[in-house]
Amino acid sequence: MTALRVLKVAAVLTSVAVLLAATGLLGARALAQDRNADVFAIRDTKGIDEQQFVRIGGVEQWATIRGRDRRNPVILVLGGLGADGPGTVASPFLGAFQGWETDFTVVQWDQRGAGKTFARAGRALDPDLGIALITSDAVELTTYLQRRLPKPRLVLLGVGFGSTLAARLALDHPQAYSAYVAAGQIADRRIVRQAATQSHLLRLATERGDQATVADLTLAGPHPFADTPRDPEKLAAFGRASGRYHARNPPHQERDVLTAPNWSLADALALRSGMSASEAKFGRAWDEGFDFAALRATFRIPVAVVQGDLDLDAPVDLSRAWFDSIHAPAKVFVTIPGAGTHALQTDSDAYIKVLRETVRPWVLRRDARWRVSAP
Repeated sequence: MTALRVLKVAAVLTSVAVLLAATGLLGARALAQDRNADVFAIRDTKGIDEQQFVRIGGVEQWATIRGRDRRNPVILVLGGLGADGPGTVASPFLGAFQGWETDFTVVQWDQRGAGKTFARAGRALDPDLGIALITSDAVELTTYLQRRLPKPRLVLLGVGFGSTLAARLALDHPQAYSAYVAAGQIADRRIVRQAATQSHLLRLATERGDQATVADLTLAGPHPFADTPRDPEKLAAFGRASGRYHARNPPHQERDVLTAPNWSLADALALRSGMSASEAKFGRAWDEGFDFAALRATFRIPVAVVQGDLDLDAPVDLSRAWFDSIHAPAKVFVTIPGAGTHALQTDSDAYIKVLRETVRPWVLRRDARWRVSAP
């Protein structure tokens, strides 16, 4: 689904990186990185801007901590942008989260097998890499942040694969978190989500009398990604159909990665290989072995879902069904018209509104109760 676009972006990154090296434009790239370092610099006296490797689970893993006031609530972002599976990151896309940093301290984490952490490991995967290991790392990172910042509780934000991990953490460790925000909740296996996306696109095409798209979707079938080996004609047909109804996409993803401060060309090139390696290592095990049904449960912290109505990785109908199935002290579901999988980047203001007007008050009230009841 949007993985097709991610692979295209990654391929472009590879080509651009080779071109930069071949044509001697590395100096221009370095200047662009310096310019971005200045643009995104946090100069507030009460702010924090840390970008470094942190030893988690015995492995050096990349984490950034950015915010304009250390007293603000802390958001830990789990998962990455642009694909539904493991191995994705959000840390190089500073612009998507800059507006959040007035009201929150934002933590980005490149998990094992992803981004700079994958590059640091020499592009080698842990033999035991999977949900259990990444979950253990997330718990250890949470403890580190609680002590480092210090904050008794964090806000969890999950996107893509990270939404399953974050929801599980919120259920299992409510004492460590004050709220959970899903940037589109994945709560079903891929085959279910693909069928929902197919049905959604077919409904749109039928309503508009779009016979070309109806024909392509019919050729693709309900599960174009499920064949082994995959049928290139079915994939091409689905790509044509979804492309006619695609949501807003961020315009400069390749540039954002290549000019991100503290990102080397080797780091940028590791994005593609990290996604591919992580997906091959445990993508199927996550999809087929994860207990999605267990996420339909009672949360002891507030829950917000914010997503585009054209999200193909977390179809809005399935996210809404999950949301309606859970219980929480407070919950809210916000749909962004015309936005898709990249809503965090294309519609950051919509997230800022929910975070500022709904999530932040939840957190401050909960923290106030904690201070009153603490010995």
